[in-house]
Amino acid sequence: MSSNETQKVDQIAHRLYTKLTIVVNHARATIEAPSLARVDKWFNLETDSDLFKEHTRIYRSISSTADPIPPFQLQVVLVVPELAANQVLVYIAPDSSKTCLASSCKYILLESWDLVFSRDLDWQRSGEDRPDASTATMYKHIITLFRSSVTLLRILPAWKLARRLRRRPRGNGANFTIELHAGDVEGGRTLGFGTSFEC
Repeated sequence: MSSNETQKVDQIAHRLYTKLTIVVNHARATIEAPSLARVDKWFNLETDSDLFKEHTRIYRSISSTADPIPPFQLQVVLVVPELAANQVLVYIAPDSSKTCLASSCKYILLESWDLVFSRDLDWQRSGEDRPDASTATMYKHIITLFRSSVTLLRILPAWKLARRLRRRPRGNGANFTIELHAGDVEGGRTLGFGTSFEC
């Protein structure tokens, strides 16, 4: 692969990471990100912001990095507002049983989106020539991937919750919001998957 092609592949890979954060944030966040004058049209999706720039910067030159590429993780969390002394957060299960949630809980993990880069070591071990896909082909496949992702984002349960929270009027400090975080969210203060949530 020529250096020009490598540069294009790196640019496509970086935009994949960047655009994923924007698409997930747009579908989930209840507070809109500030809009920028420049519109990003990569992958036939018009978006107006570069969220998590510092978190996606390490994915700018994947091909030239000798170190293992760390997985990129986006966490969609429900932000629990500060509760008054006489208030308690309660989980109501499908069987109508009620469980009190820990008062130290600040975030509740709703979804986790992980993007893992693999160098495809099987090709390197076998010694065979690796078939190279053109950058145009990769770009077209990513467009299809994002169309599927946008559809998936709108059928998962967090979509309905985000829409409901966006419609609620803001006020009296008791509003829940949904935020997007890159990587782990404040350890110990997040109610994640498989963790005990009893008081």
